[in-house]
Amino acid sequence: MTEITGGELLARALEAEGIEIVFGLPCPEVDPLLAALEEHGIRLVPVRHEAAGAHMAEGLYKTTGRVAAVLGNPGPGSGNLVPGVLTALHEGVPMLAITSQHRLGLVYPSTPATFQGQDQLDLFRPAVKWGGPVLEWGRIPEVVRLAFREIWNGRPGPAQIEVPQQFLYETGDAESAPVRPPSSYRSDGPRASERQLAEAAALLASAERPLVVAGTGVDRAGANRTLLDLVELLGCPVMTTMAGRSAVPSDHPAFVFGFGAAGDTARSEADVLLVAGSRIGYLDTPFDKYWGDPAGQQLIQIDVDPSHFGVTRPLTLGIVAELDDALAGLVRHLRELPLDARDGTDLERYRALDEEVRAAQAQPILEWSGPGIHPAHAVGAVGAVFGSDAVYTVDGGNTALWTYAVLPPTRPRSYHSILELGMLGTGIPSAIGAKLGAPDRDVVCVTGDGAAGFNVMELQTAAREGIAITVVVMAEGSWTMEEPNELDRWGRTFGTGQGEIRWDLVAEGLGCHAEYVDAIEDLDAALRRAQEAAGPSLVCVRSDHDANLAVPEGMFARFVEVYFGPDEAVPA
Repeated sequence: MTEITGGELLARALEAEGIEIVFGLPCPEVDPLLAALEEHGIRLVPVRHEAAGAHMAEGLYKTTGRVAAVLGNPGPGSGNLVPGVLTALHEGVPMLAITSQHRLGLVYPSTPATFQGQDQLDLFRPAVKWGGPVLEWGRIPEVVRLAFREIWNGRPGPAQIEVPQQFLYETGDAESAPVRPPSSYRSDGPRASERQLAEAAALLASAERPLVVAGTGVDRAGANRTLLDLVELLGCPVMTTMAGRSAVPSDHPAFVFGFGAAGDTARSEADVLLVAGSRIGYLDTPFDKYWGDPAGQQLIQIDVDPSHFGVTRPLTLGIVAELDDALAGLVRHLRELPLDARDGTDLERYRALDEEVRAAQAQPILEWSGPGIHPAHAVGAVGAVFGSDAVYTVDGGNTALWTYAVLPPTRPRSYHSILELGMLGTGIPSAIGAKLGAPDRDVVCVTGDGAAGFNVMELQTAAREGIAITVVVMAEGSWTMEEPNELDRWGRTFGTGQGEIRWDLVAEGLGCHAEYVDAIEDLDAALRRAQEAAGPSLVCVRSDHDANLAVPEGMFARFVEVYFGPDEAVPA
């Protein structure tokens, strides 16, 4: 008989699920788990704030597909963790939130006298797919299995387990609580039927103007190449959702930019649309004026979550399936059908309109000469130095829009933003998680100075742990995205001014290489020094406030319409 602690038993269960990193902070209640992690090949990464640990887990998953665990210690520690877990729920990011707890008999129910007595199961319930407590030492592996079953059931997301300290310290016979591999209790996801694949292939093959829309699900499923095989078979245009930017490289000959006149025209003229791995959220323009009359269009959606079907567009065929398998099956069926060769006239027309609009939008940017630095010029310099092989985490308001528009095409799973919940402050910790997963790649966070303020202390985590990310902060000193509506309606702003912040000095104090740039001609060299730094680095770019306000109208309009509806004019 082998006696082990509950902490050891939990570590074994985490190892069986492929957990290699735990983000969180130590505390007496969870110490038996922390003591057992290293023996099971699991790294503890201490954080400065628990929510940032969840964002690190998010960056790790989005870059590599690997899942991490995050810790929330009793009371305030678990409370701090909730926003990061809620972000993961909206982003479809799998993670295991482990909330530790005091002695069970003191907490459920707790009296007003209980120190840090918080019902953490109720606290997390709206933020997770599933949550449950460990109420017996021998059930630790079983509760972990219950959590991971729900983590991977349909669209991935977070789950919570609550482990009171008494069960982590308690010892028992290891053989009485067997740890089982995932293959012994859950499947690898839903599969499309041959009938569904044949029906979808027939609709696409007979379409006059088919269009493919790729969401983040394509990226997460590793289905990028298969999707392009389908597009090339059909000879049709393809566009991405805003969140799915790296699902399809923007230099592919069939790519059409989705947030301008060309994308609007392609969507409105399409007679059959295939939406792969997207719920078609409000930022992806569900209004008919961007999509055409739904009565004249047929919509095919493939997704692991059936609740995404027909939410903002009427559905013709919904296929609940893992995307990589379903798209491969769809390609197989299409190759068996007679496909009329398209002459490419429509695609050529869309791409010509795309170039025309891009050139018109670029003209004032190219002509802008300062003083100060235009954020588009700065993002262009970032892209020139780090290129298409880097992983980019993008954070903030207008900064995120400029980055979306200007960065070069990226590899799959290499452009990460928060466009479902819209949580700010994710960029720096997400970059740390991405670098932990891809240590041999450049990882760059491009962020606005408002967003940077949420989790800038995690740069000390990066310095302490030797995680060499580069952070570029656009520092014009304002919550700029909030200003147009206030100025348009009231002629003044409310609390948008932040003042000048020397982010480089902050980073230097946290142990990072730091640069300050207030002239565009100095930025390239500063970025290259940051890239070559042995540890984490930050480049503070003194960007121009008025230039940052001048986001291309077509992109900004989407945000205005989310707030006010499809007929609201864009604030000047």
